[in-house]
Amino acid sequence: MLFSLLIGILFEAPLEFFLLALSVYLIWFMRKGFAIFRWVEGGMRGAPPFNNGAWIEVIRLLERLKQLQRRSKEKLRFTVKRVRRMTKSLDQGMVILNGDLSLDWWNRSAESLLGFRRTDRGSPITNFVRHPDFIKYVSKARFKEPLRIPSGSEPNVQLEFFGSNVGQGEIVLIVTDITELDNLESMRREFVENVSHELRTPLTVIKGYVETVRDLSDVPTREARVFAQISLQIEKMEALADDLALLSRLESETPPQPINPVKLKPLLSGIVNDAKRLSAGKHVIKLDCDNRVEILGNANELRSAFSNIVFNAVNHNPKGANINIHAGEDANFLNVSIRDDGVGIDLPEIPRITERFYRVDASRNSHSGGTGLGLAIVKHTLNRYNGSLIISSRIGEGAEFLCKLPRT
Repeated sequence: MLFSLLIGILFEAPLEFFLLALSVYLIWFMRKGFAIFRWVEGGMRGAPPFNNGAWIEVIRLLERLKQLQRRSKEKLRFTVKRVRRMTKSLDQGMVILNGDLSLDWWNRSAESLLGFRRTDRGSPITNFVRHPDFIKYVSKARFKEPLRIPSGSEPNVQLEFFGSNVGQGEIVLIVTDITELDNLESMRREFVENVSHELRTPLTVIKGYVETVRDLSDVPTREARVFAQISLQIEKMEALADDLALLSRLESETPPQPINPVKLKPLLSGIVNDAKRLSAGKHVIKLDCDNRVEILGNANELRSAFSNIVFNAVNHNPKGANINIHAGEDANFLNVSIRDDGVGIDLPEIPRITERFYRVDASRNSHSGGTGLGLAIVKHTLNRYNGSLIISSRIGEGAEFLCKLPRT
């Protein structure tokens, strides 16, 4: 550039010579840039078009980027192969759906369970699974609970779907064949029902004999106490048989049709009166419920759920404890709270106390009465209404059992 400027001064045209030299330099620079562009566009195969000048640093940077890209591709390829091997070996089916519910990817198990073919990619999944509950499940895309439905191709096969939202509107579905598990569950329910039924006849006979003997006037005091203990154990066995039958029915029946309005004030008042008789004046039991609060459902089932919680509060809290029952409603839920200021429940125990026969050692032992099925009955009853049981407690600070039931 300086040389062209000097020549321009000699010829008395410095600006013209400077512009000419600048144009030549820009043309040369652009040709080199275009050569690099073609080299990059061709995948940077072979040697670079030149290895000196101002463009050499750009070339070095591009080569480093190419190496990083190659390594990333290798890692990605390895990861994809590994994931494919893992998903192929899964017994569970895995399906990835696009935002419009069309099939994007699936593994071999899903292909077997749902009858997909390679050419089905892009087809709506509802073409293969036509059950109305499934269509509603994937359309709403609210995957809080799994969905169990019969297979469309084999009615005797039961499938469980569990969905999850990922990415930009995509859905991952996990499909499991639960036919064997469902059959085992049916066998368990039938066994419980049969045991409950078969217990009743011998218990009734034994109870009749014991009551007959107790009514005799010449029964010695010692033997009378023995027969009184036998009567007490028979009553516990009868209660256990009744609770087993109720729990089995709650698990096996479809959710009730909520067609009968149930006024909560009289229902809870009856429970409170029973609880006061059970307490025999040892506890302070109060009810707060507006006369207008009501829910659509089965009065007997709701009474069983709420009374189990209230009676537990009476049985497991010391003399002088306060038990407060409050029923109210908000925009979406009817809420029934049973709160006490008694012994409380340790936090690690809370997730387990709704299990069958589970007892908290500190306060809910076998000497406090009950069958150990009360809270399991509460849980299953609320589940039938799409409700939930929320338990809050700390040792020494009492406990609150909150029953939340959808209003619709």
